[in-house]
Amino acid sequence: MYKRVWITTAAVGLVLAAGIGAYVLATDGEVTVSSLCAPPASTPEYVAAYAPTVVIGTVTGPTRYTPDTGDPSTGVHLATLTVEKTLKGARQADLDVSQSVTRTAQGTYTTAEPLYQPLVTGQRYAVAVLDRTEGGGRWVWGAERAPDAPADQRWTAAVAAKATLPTATCDDTRTITSTPNPT
Repeated sequence: MYKRVWITTAAVGLVLAAGIGAYVLATDGEVTVSSLCAPPASTPEYVAAYAPTVVIGTVTGPTRYTPDTGDPSTGVHLATLTVEKTLKGARQADLDVSQSVTRTAQGTYTTAEPLYQPLVTGQRYAVAVLDRTEGGGRWVWGAERAPDAPADQRWTAAVAAKATLPTATCDDTRTITSTPNPT
């Protein structure tokens, strides 16, 4: 009886080891990683095309930062925007918006995209807003300082362009290739 258990255990171990070895050899060091596909946000036309609301206004406050529990250097910046002009969507007087940001050591905020600038109290911006999200709040899809008439004209033209977003061609996976370790 004990001999049969040991033989079965050894057979299972051998099949498992052979399967892992075959996988490593067959994949040749390729690892597949899932990624998020999102519409392009590289131009004001694309940002304006995707967002249901585009406004120009001044951040009047209050602003506050809620850190991410997993990484306190990242989190959500909450701000109130007093709307001066509605370029797209329903007219609004004030908007409470949320924005994903990274907090710097100096206590300011930063983002990685040029058309996704951190909102600063007292500054005027063109802001593209996603109106309804899971939590019912409004999230910034794009923000760019708009201190003067040329900036207003740039965003007015972006909305008027009614750009067609490119067909999403992104693959939901990315393959990373590395040389397998010989065993």
